[in-house]
Amino acid sequence: MTPHEREAALGRIAILNGLSPTAIARLAGACRWREFGPGELIVSHKDPSTDFHMLATGRVRVSIYSSDGKAVIFTDIKPGEVFGEIAAIDKGVRSASVEAIDESTVASLSAAGFERLLLEEPRVPVATMRLLAAEVRRLSERVHEFSTLAVQNRIDAELLRLVGGEAANKTEILLSPAPSLAEIASRVTTHREAVSREVSRLAALGIVRREGAGLRIVDLPRLAQLVRDVKSD
Repeated sequence: MTPHEREAALGRIAILNGLSPTAIARLAGACRWREFGPGELIVSHKDPSTDFHMLATGRVRVSIYSSDGKAVIFTDIKPGEVFGEIAAIDKGVRSASVEAIDESTVASLSAAGFERLLLEEPRVPVATMRLLAAEVRRLSERVHEFSTLAVQNRIDAELLRLVGGEAANKTEILLSPAPSLAEIASRVTTHREAVSREVSRLAALGIVRREGAGLRIVDLPRLAQLVRDVKSD
C-alpha cells in the first residue's frame, strides 16, 4: 500500500474516528504493515506478543483450537475493526488465535505505541472503552445462550447474528457465500450434523432457502421471533 492508501485505511478504523490528518499520518508511519494470505496465522493463542492490530483490508477470524484440533470460533473481524487490544493493555498472553480468511492487510502498533496513542488522543480511549464494553456485552450474550439454550436454538441465534446490522428493516437477506455447516457448528460448539438438521427444519418452515453457495433467510422477522421466544422463557 502507498502512504496515501495507508492513511486512508487508518482513517476508516472506527476507534480512530475524529483524529486529524496529521495524527493519522503520524500513526501510519509508526505502524508495521503486513500482508497475510488466507489461512495464515496472524496471532497465536497464548503467544506473549502484545502488539495492537488494525485491519485495513480483508477479513480475519478469532478462534481457539482444542487439544484435538477442533476450532471454537469467536467472531470474524472486518476492515475498520481492531484486535489484540487486550494483550496490548494488560501485557498478558493472547486470549485467542487470529487467522486471515481472505487476503488481508494489518497495521500493527507496539503496546507502548498504543499506550501513547491512548494518552495523546482523548477520543481513542473513549472509543476503546466503548469497544470493550460492546465486546463484554456480546460475550455475555453468548455465555447466556450456551448456558440456557438448546443446540437448535443456539444455531438459530447464530444465523441471526451472522446477519448482523443488515437485518434492520428487512424481511429477508442472502448470506453469500454462506458459512459452511462445520463453521456454524464451530461457532455454537456442536457438530455439523446438528446444524444440517436445523437448517433443514428451518427450510421446511419456510424461514430459509438454499441458493447455490448462499443461504437466503426469507423470513427474518420469524427467525428473530423464534430466538426471542426461547430467550424469554
